[in-house]
Amino acid sequence: MTPCEPSKAPATLRGQSIAAIDVALLFHRPVRVLALVKHLASSVYFTFVCLLYFTVHSVDFSMVDAFAPNATLGLMVCLALLHAYGLVRTCRGDRAGRARFGCHRVASLDRILSPSSQLVLFHLVNIMCQSFQAYHISQFLVDAVLAFGFVVVVSVNCLVTPWFLLSRHKVVRQLVVPLLESILGFFLSTLFPCYVFVYPAFLYALRPRTHQYDPYFTTQLLLVTRSMIVSSPLDFTTKIVIQFSSYMSLRKLVQSMADHQNRRINQVSSNHSSALQSQCHIIAPRLTQLFQLRLRHRRIVYVACTFVWGVYILTVSIAATWHRHSCPSTCVFAMGPWWTSNCQCAYVEINCALASTNASTIGAHLAPAAIGNMVYAIDIRRCALPHGLPLTILAPFQSLFRLYITFSNMTEWHAADARLPDSLTTLYIRYSNLTSVPAVLASLPPRLVALVLEGAPAMSPIIPDTYLQAWAHVPRLSLVDVNLQTLPMALLTSPRPATQPLVLLDLHGNHLASIPPAWQPDLAQLKTIDLSANALVDGPWGMAKPGGTLEMSSNPIAVVPSTVDPTLLTKRLVVLDDTPYCSSGGTMACEPKCARLCEAKLIGDRRCDWPCYTAACNFDGGDCDTFGFG
Repeated sequence: MTPCEPSKAPATLRGQSIAAIDVALLFHRPVRVLALVKHLASSVYFTFVCLLYFTVHSVDFSMVDAFAPNATLGLMVCLALLHAYGLVRTCRGDRAGRARFGCHRVASLDRILSPSSQLVLFHLVNIMCQSFQAYHISQFLVDAVLAFGFVVVVSVNCLVTPWFLLSRHKVVRQLVVPLLESILGFFLSTLFPCYVFVYPAFLYALRPRTHQYDPYFTTQLLLVTRSMIVSSPLDFTTKIVIQFSSYMSLRKLVQSMADHQNRRINQVSSNHSSALQSQCHIIAPRLTQLFQLRLRHRRIVYVACTFVWGVYILTVSIAATWHRHSCPSTCVFAMGPWWTSNCQCAYVEINCALASTNASTIGAHLAPAAIGNMVYAIDIRRCALPHGLPLTILAPFQSLFRLYITFSNMTEWHAADARLPDSLTTLYIRYSNLTSVPAVLASLPPRLVALVLEGAPAMSPIIPDTYLQAWAHVPRLSLVDVNLQTLPMALLTSPRPATQPLVLLDLHGNHLASIPPAWQPDLAQLKTIDLSANALVDGPWGMAKPGGTLEMSSNPIAVVPSTVDPTLLTKRLVVLDDTPYCSSGGTMACEPKCARLCEAKLIGDRRCDWPCYTAACNFDGGDCDTFGFG
């Protein structure tokens, strides 16, 4: 007898068989609804993730510590197609006969393990992978309730599901266990990521101007992204297991429903159906009797072990979330990683002016004993740091990926014997008293993707080539209001890694009078060039292209060559606000500016821009309110 052939049950067991089928039919409609909702939601979710992997620039993958993005993209495509296929099959209502190939596919596994043993094995692997993901999420998610909610669902899978493996009846084991795993897996693999990851990412895409420079929002989004995307081989494996096990549990459940429905139809249409039905009323047990337990030693041990494990991870999560030392007031938001009890701050914000703190005590505020060593972002505001921040203070934070130093009156910053953490991806030094490029920037971390030097008008106009060569791997470079008078040749000629092309160059607020014609950047990669508030009388028109932005407002540009596509001006891909060209009525696409160094897009972007902090510019739309300027 093959695994797909129905067994010939004795007459005395036919009543139980029909009762079991009745139980299966009781679940038929809920399972069908679950399958439709899950396949539809999952196919949409994985399609969104595919678009994300496909559209996000390669330089951003290093910022979120992505592992094997191409392989992950292929996996997401497969999952999207699988759920689309499952949705079509569910809508068509395929019978078990059409899925007969599934029996042959698992026949080889049936020779090794019984169906009940397979359920135990798959459940064990599943809860181990889910437990790892719960631990992984605890290291990144700053919303304690959401992180704990994930653990609760994993615990339910440990505490509740195994009990149905003890059922005396095969139908309960083969229907209820996959049903529970499918529901719980749907929450963990689709609904949870949709809420904590897809929703904020969608907000970011819809309102990039509002969220792009919001340090709190973007830091939380980056942390969530790091927890949701694949970041290591083990993470890759566990995510694959969770996704595919959730899918296979549902497909197995739908196929089992169709199989039982087929059997019921065949029995009802049989010549002896009436006699059989009357017999069933005599010998069939009550449906509740199908949930009687069979206490087999090995399964009892397994149920006990999973129960203990479920209680353990729940206890660990409760302790990590609500029974840890409080964080200082400088901690904006913190995490609750497992097996830790001290404060683990994710974002530290130190405003010396508001806290009446002396800059010499910054080391105490950044001590690992006070804030932990898993800090991801440090934001230092209005602190007197004439010699910069001692790098030894940053040494314990090997996960640090953002460092902001704003209004610091910095005049120099030497590297000494230490260096910036290798994990650093973003470095801002804004509004300082620098007279030259700080020495610490002569060697940058390999993963740095954004470097901003802004608001140092007394800085030397000459940047040594050694610095520019060290910055050749930085995809987003901003040298704003730093007294540049010519475009440095080393910036134009230094070779760049193919995987880290220049995608943004911001040079606004300097004294550039011309752009060397020899400069031919990779326009396919360079998306934004900001040359506003310089001294350009003619622009680099060859860099104007669809899909990119060439910002040249507040320059003495009076004429636009006829070779420039007018639609680039109307769509504001070429911006010429506050220029003689706009004053002469050259185009209707011009917009007024409240200050020469304050572009309209800077107002209300959640980042404090000092040139915009005037009454004419509505005090930067409130972006500087948290800095405490009176």
